[in-house]
Amino acid sequence: MRIPLLLTALLLPLGCAPTHDLPLPEGAFVVEDTRLSEMSGLEASPSTPDVFWSVNDSGSFTTLFRLGPRGEALGRVRVRGAWVRDAETLAVWREDDQPWLLIGDVGDNRAWRGSVAVHGLREPAAGETEARIAWTLRFRYPDGSRDAEGITVDHRRGELLVLSKREAAPRLYRVPLAARDTPEPLLAEFIAELPPHALDGEVTGLDLTKDGLRLAVLTYRGLYVWNRHPGEHWTSVLQRMPVSLDLPRLRKAEAMAFDRQGESIFVGSERLPAHFLSLPLDRG
Repeated sequence: MRIPLLLTALLLPLGCAPTHDLPLPEGAFVVEDTRLSEMSGLEASPSTPDVFWSVNDSGSFTTLFRLGPRGEALGRVRVRGAWVRDAETLAVWREDDQPWLLIGDVGDNRAWRGSVAVHGLREPAAGETEARIAWTLRFRYPDGSRDAEGITVDHRRGELLVLSKREAAPRLYRVPLAARDTPEPLLAEFIAELPPHALDGEVTGLDLTKDGLRLAVLTYRGLYVWNRHPGEHWTSVLQRMPVSLDLPRLRKAEAMAFDRQGESIFVGSERLPAHFLSLPLDRG
């Protein structure tokens, strides 16, 4: 008997292996707050131990989520004060002894945005449920529009670092945070390309330890770390191949951050139920 085409189309997805059937990796936890349904950005709180901040991908109101190290739901903070077009990532920054969170409005799937932005807000205190963006830094790339999902801050230089997503050799840029009051979008400076074939998959996360000596890059398929000597320029660092860490198979790994001490890397997945795990680093 011939099955009607419409019925066939309805049945086909049932034969696929959906990512939501992936087992919970060993040592991982499920994120408790199911409103964090498209977990895309992650950062360790710069002021509170065992607290992480996360944000959903674009397509929702900008809300910051507090998480514990086992994915515990510790509350939400509604963010107001600016239109955020495509929030993809987070970074942290400390200035004048004040901890800041930076929301990376840097997504550009079709590479047609004339400029992108990061929005700065003071880190919300425990118990706060609303926060307001204090400033916005807009910038554009010197070599044309591009998509990005990874930002971090070089604390020693006061620079925002941005890593492009879709190139075979992703490109690293920097933007001085002190230039955030510039009325026109700032021109980012190209720093270096990552080695061809250094990564497996598109870049979905970027983080730098506060001492500036370890740079981590997350892709859909892997987690990579570059070690840096004090004072070494990024062009030299990124000529080397990175250390590849064993990353369990996750449901679309899109969120990544070092812990406050730079001793472990936490990784989260975008699809529900979201997985959350930590990978210890060899300090030798």
